[in-house]
Amino acid sequence: MTTSGTATAPVHAYSLSTRTAIEGLGSFFIVFAGLGTALFSSGGTGTTVGFAYGLAMVAAIISFGHISNGYFNPAFSLGMAVAGRLKFSAMVLYVVAQTVGALLASAIWLALMKVMPAGATPETPALFGALANGFDAHSPSQVPMIGVLIVEIVAVALLTAMVLGVTSARNKTALGPVAIGLAFAVAVGITMPLTNGSLNPARATSVVFLADSWALGQLWLFWLAPLFGAALAAAIYRSFAPSKPLAAEDLTDESLTDDADASHVATGTSVSSAASVTDDAVVTDDAVDADEAPAAAVPSSAKKSGTDSVKDSGSAAGAAGKRAASQADDAQAFFDAPKK
Repeated sequence: MTTSGTATAPVHAYSLSTRTAIEGLGSFFIVFAGLGTALFSSGGTGTTVGFAYGLAMVAAIISFGHISNGYFNPAFSLGMAVAGRLKFSAMVLYVVAQTVGALLASAIWLALMKVMPAGATPETPALFGALANGFDAHSPSQVPMIGVLIVEIVAVALLTAMVLGVTSARNKTALGPVAIGLAFAVAVGITMPLTNGSLNPARATSVVFLADSWALGQLWLFWLAPLFGAALAAAIYRSFAPSKPLAAEDLTDESLTDDADASHVATGTSVSSAASVTDDAVVTDDAVDADEAPAAAVPSSAKKSGTDSVKDSGSAAGAAGKRAASQADDAQAFFDAPKK
């Protein structure tokens, strides 16, 4: 197990004010879509509402995720900060913007309720109270507080781990937004009968001021549990993350190929040196013959043996060079292969 505790948050291309505004816009769109589906969908089932949230999240991430990297949910933003991908100062602003965006979405629906004919919709507290998250008597399935706490922590922890995995620099898939949206849709569909499906503190806050007083009194759990689950998942994910950044790994891979090439070059140099030695030996023999006064005759068998050993050394060095080049080509082919 390794840790990347010294990791720093990346530098963003967009200003903090732009990213904060985008977080508010994305949160507004997601909550607007989810609340609207819950209010006016004829079926009104957990699956329908869940997929409305999920599809809205897919659209928001594809459209704006590259700008802010916060993913329009206070829990996800906290997970990004704990994982070292977002500065905590920016995370605080993201959370504020996300909450304001969710409140504006519910305000738009409230304004629509006010202009509709009398009797077409229930009273405002009852209407938005049915959308508020709650436990014990206010849970659709009468789930006690401890049960709701466990469900929210586990569900948000799993979602945060998926978000961190999908958005990792080592993950080359282009289907990240779809994976996040589908996972969120399934999680909301599961938790709808238990808590009215929150998994998003901003969404939980969006309706409490329009519902009965009990909703505000139980709001604390739907902030505490998701934030705790997200922070826990991010801390565990970071503890198992590789200690070397991606750029360092790429550099190592390239240096591996460079070393193989260098070995090939060095081997070629050895072959050249061996050839020069052979040439020197021939020159020496010619010089001896020209002077016709050798100190001692060198047997031809010895000359042949020396020449053959030099040639054998050159052949072995050439084979080693070919093997090194082949290994370099194999390594390069592996790293150049398309990621699935």
